[in-house]
Amino acid sequence: MRVPKYNEHSIDTVSHRTRTLPSEIRRMSPITVLLADDHPVLRRGIRTILEMEDDITVVAETGDGEETIRKSRELKPDVLVLDVSMPRRNGIEVIKELSTNEPQTNVLVLSAYDDENFIIEMVEAGAAGYLLKREALGTIVEAVRGVAAGENGWFSRAIISKMLAAQKISREVSFSEREKEIMHYLTQGWTNARISETLGISERTVRYHLRNIYDKIDADSRGMAIAWGIRHGYGKKTG
Repeated sequence: MRVPKYNEHSIDTVSHRTRTLPSEIRRMSPITVLLADDHPVLRRGIRTILEMEDDITVVAETGDGEETIRKSRELKPDVLVLDVSMPRRNGIEVIKELSTNEPQTNVLVLSAYDDENFIIEMVEAGAAGYLLKREALGTIVEAVRGVAAGENGWFSRAIISKMLAAQKISREVSFSEREKEIMHYLTQGWTNARISETLGISERTVRYHLRNIYDKIDADSRGMAIAWGIRHGYGKKTG
């Protein structure tokens, strides 16, 4: 199976409780989110979790594809959380429409399907991330923040391992201690901002170390680096 090159990002299960971010990495305005799902109970659960966060605002909910496109054009949200199986225009039709006409809105897909070809189709259509519904309540906050920040490719660990299983990167690599720390946090699904905050270094320095890591493991995307790290034990919880 051909695996397209795109920026995937693994997400480990995280708490949905509010995490205080330092002022220098907060956005000047909240992240605006449109929720699109034809199951009101799931929509309500996701909305409740998102609205616990000071930096996220849910601007509207929709229950079908046509309404989702209309509301996206009207409200221009930062992030669209999109169910792929909806009446009146399915998820991939919505993604293609918005990728062409509303590129400022980043689409985070919710789905019950973990088939590789289906996921690839979503990504190639323009989805910025893909979460399984069974994981959504535990990962949605970090996923929304990451997608809004332009860190495309927020995928669950199960999905990223499945999609990149064909890529064999197994040679030994010599990392500095700082690179090892960053690789560990990368495989936990942390953003550059959160790594920066935890290690007490600038985001620019984080990006510098990430470039070195990519070069050492022959990775050309964040997702490939995460997949490599998971296979080599960097994704294990410590403490």
